[in-house]
Amino acid sequence: MLVGTVVIAYVRTPLPTEPQDGVTDEGSAVYYADGRTPAFRLGANREGVRYDQIPEHVRWAVIAAEDRGFYGGHGVSPVGMVRALAKGASGGESQGGSTITQQLARNYFKGLSQKRSFNRKFKEIFVALKLDEHRSKEEILTLYLNTVYFGRQASGVQAAARAYFNRDVWELSVSQAALLAAMIQRPTYFHTKGDDPPARALRARWQYVIDGMVAMGRLTRAQAQRERFPETRDEWQGVSVSGQTLMVRQRILDELRELSVPVQSVVNGRLKIYTSLDQNWMRYAEEAMRDAGEPRWPGTVRTGLIAVDPQDGAVKAFYGGDPKRSQYDGVFNPVAQAASTFKPYVLAAALRRGYSVRSVVSGASPQKFAPDGQLTPMTAPGYLVSNDENVGSLGTIDLAKATALSVNTGYVKLAFEAGLPNVSRTAEDFGVPHSALAPFKGQVGVALGTANISAAVQAAGYATFANGGLAVRPHVITKIVDARGRELPLPWRQHGRRVLTTEQAAQVTYALRETVRSGTGRRAALPGRDVAGKTGTSDRNRAAWFVGYVPRLSAAVMMTDTSGAPLKGLAGQRGTVSGETAPANIWRSFMSKATQGMPLEPFTEPLFTGQTKDWASKLTDTTPAPPPSTVTKPSPRLGPVTKPTPSAGTTPSQTPSADAKLRRICELPANRTKPACKQAKPR
Repeated sequence: MLVGTVVIAYVRTPLPTEPQDGVTDEGSAVYYADGRTPAFRLGANREGVRYDQIPEHVRWAVIAAEDRGFYGGHGVSPVGMVRALAKGASGGESQGGSTITQQLARNYFKGLSQKRSFNRKFKEIFVALKLDEHRSKEEILTLYLNTVYFGRQASGVQAAARAYFNRDVWELSVSQAALLAAMIQRPTYFHTKGDDPPARALRARWQYVIDGMVAMGRLTRAQAQRERFPETRDEWQGVSVSGQTLMVRQRILDELRELSVPVQSVVNGRLKIYTSLDQNWMRYAEEAMRDAGEPRWPGTVRTGLIAVDPQDGAVKAFYGGDPKRSQYDGVFNPVAQAASTFKPYVLAAALRRGYSVRSVVSGASPQKFAPDGQLTPMTAPGYLVSNDENVGSLGTIDLAKATALSVNTGYVKLAFEAGLPNVSRTAEDFGVPHSALAPFKGQVGVALGTANISAAVQAAGYATFANGGLAVRPHVITKIVDARGRELPLPWRQHGRRVLTTEQAAQVTYALRETVRSGTGRRAALPGRDVAGKTGTSDRNRAAWFVGYVPRLSAAVMMTDTSGAPLKGLAGQRGTVSGETAPANIWRSFMSKATQGMPLEPFTEPLFTGQTKDWASKLTDTTPAPPPSTVTKPSPRLGPVTKPTPSAGTTPSQTPSADAKLRRICELPANRTKPACKQAKPR
């Protein structure tokens, strides 16, 4: 009777064909720039491999661990069957003893619950028998090795090889294969390091696998004695990420959304996503920030470092800040005023109007400008502009020196001559978002960097100068290949749009080279190598920048205190931070490593074509007006706004604060007779 019942149950058990939901999900792999090293996976951490890609010693290690009778049996263990019958007859739960085929039946195919019961155990046995009858051993073992869980968020032997040893399955040694095989038994319990009970248990299980391979004739005793318990990685790439990889993942997801790639294609589409990120350079960026003391800075201080390839805008490395303090990165988000790193766009706008970098302006300070850009007496309404205290008042200087010393008065005059609408259009052509500039339409303060711009945009903008005038778009993804091997089109792979002639780009670079040679950017110099760049420090030292480039790499460093406090008293830094101190030092630290091995290429020398204009008109009155009575209130974007108390014969002015180095530009709206003073960028 019992035998007949078993036979009928077996006959009625269907051969499973459909996998369980999620069991074949592979997610999408993200790779570093070398195209081989995985950074992490989006979706399930599984990567299928063929039978012939799995070495024999890996297959035999798993068989030695889980089912030494795999090739000689029929998919079930007689001992396990007897145990199941005995426990079922006594009313108890079923016990273990599952073969590889039984594990596959339970964990891969639909129709079997995970609940331990007598009925489920019998159904598992029947399914395993049918699988063994209709599927080859090779197919069963391949399905098993591609789906079994190994710990470390790794499903399948290829993902496990990556997680534990950072190598492909076909590169595993015998001892490494034995460790992975040992992990299958208790993947969430075993420890690969240390001397606690889970670690000792894993070592015993590893030895059990090695001894099993000897018993099956797959290793000699001498070979087994030479094997040593292998060293595993401390960190691994799975679906959970940490550190800078958190920010890399977020950027990848942002770009995929921008490309309208469906979410399902990402988490279960088996995409291969290739990035431009250099793993070593990512480490250099983090080291540069760490050496500057960044991990010990207050949580309100945001930082960012990003390097892009001038040829196409591909991001080679970035550091978006310490994710333990904030997961809002300081690279792709516009968290700080651009300050004087905006000035090269003003220079570019003037060159596009046909002027030469040899044109001259007055470096006198302070100066007051009428709304048409002409100088006006200090007692008259207009735009009041002062240079940084370290610059002071200068005479007639050319635009290269005005750039090198970050002369505010000369650059406000240049912005008027280039035309404020043209300055904004030029900045947008370089990649500055229209939304960043729109709030400052018609305001000359935009020339001194009042707009918030991301470090990524600045690095890509300066890359345009480095490559001779072709605008590039910063991006991390360089190629996407779907499961069928088809490559998805990427809009940023198109050739950059020309926004400057090579001569105009060479003239801007000439001015920025002077900044590093003899101006505010001297600390960023790289011995023996041509460097061009620009410092920037916002009002009250709340943000500090250095953006610079060599012919083959452009990089930006940004620091800001989002609380509105000045950047001072930071661990590892002396005094108050400005663009020419910490950002320039961090930039040099990173670039000195990243440029190792790069050719010592010179920049293209300019011919200095274009009109050489003399805008250094004689000042009519440089005596500041007496300071008026003021009332101060905070402004989250531009800082304190000083409103003058109406008084006959007086105009707004300011008394600089020694520690904040305050400067203002007085804007004169068309519908007002009294100017309203707004703080703007210093140097």
